[in-house]
Amino acid sequence: MSEFKKTQWHPPFCAAIKLELKANKKDLSFESEHTLNTKPIQIDLLVIKKLQDVNIQNEIGRIFKGHNIFEYKSPEDSLGIDEYFKTLAYACLYKANHSKEDGIKSSDITISLVRERMPRSLYGWFKSNNCTLSERYPGVYYVSGEKILFPTQLVVSSRLNPNEHQWLMALTSRMNKTAGERLVLSARDLTEKDDKLNADSILQLAMAENKALFDKLKEGTDMCEALKELMRPEFEAAKAEAEREGLAKGLAEGRAEGRATGRSEGINELSKAVKLLRAGSTAQELLDKGFAQDIVTSATALLSDIG
Repeated sequence: MSEFKKTQWHPPFCAAIKLELKANKKDLSFESEHTLNTKPIQIDLLVIKKLQDVNIQNEIGRIFKGHNIFEYKSPEDSLGIDEYFKTLAYACLYKANHSKEDGIKSSDITISLVRERMPRSLYGWFKSNNCTLSERYPGVYYVSGEKILFPTQLVVSSRLNPNEHQWLMALTSRMNKTAGERLVLSARDLTEKDDKLNADSILQLAMAENKALFDKLKEGTDMCEALKELMRPEFEAAKAEAEREGLAKGLAEGRAEGRATGRSEGINELSKAVKLLRAGSTAQELLDKGFAQDIVTSATALLSDIG
């Protein structure tokens, strides 16, 4: 069984879209799980163009207007007719929630529906309602028709061009060796911190969903070294945490041991002091011999109680 629950597919999805669009990341604003109102209604990913005249390089972003709403379904979830209408409702509510009347034009909103495989029931509904699906790019279908309120695209990630969309295609439990190697090497070659963090999120999911494949890749020297390099920050963080925990434990054990040793030594000193007082030594003589004041006081009191 997969180590990732359903909800854990969405952060890597957001990371994948960010990497797909990284050529224009300075021109875009990303809001994961954008909240629509005070109730827990959230858009999976909202991508906002900062400037209207920016040309988005990635095929998935060619449809973009000012406000772009993504609905993502993991391989385990269905993308059906009702999910489409829910996303449509999100888009309408997003428009209606603007502080100004008609502050966001309906023509300035797009909808992107993303799933690994073709959603057959939704595809059939589009067809039966006179909607046209045009495969503008491999795996990217533009949907048009009288019942389409906003510019809409359906992205079937398994049909995308693997040379152009490796990040989104990595959200799968059916990854092959070539895709796994490409993912590892591409992640290793990233230089900017935010890109590396996004790649790490995707890689973690890919490794969990395709454990046998990555175990096999680790047997190759080049892949093993690349994976080690990618995982080094996590290894170092885990090592540092373990060292901190070990130090804290050692200090605690040391303090406990010190208290136990101290109690034992104190009892021995007190016993010696009592014996010397019984033998006729004075309190001052014990102090002169180096006994602590509290030991001498306790021994004197104890001897008085006994006597």
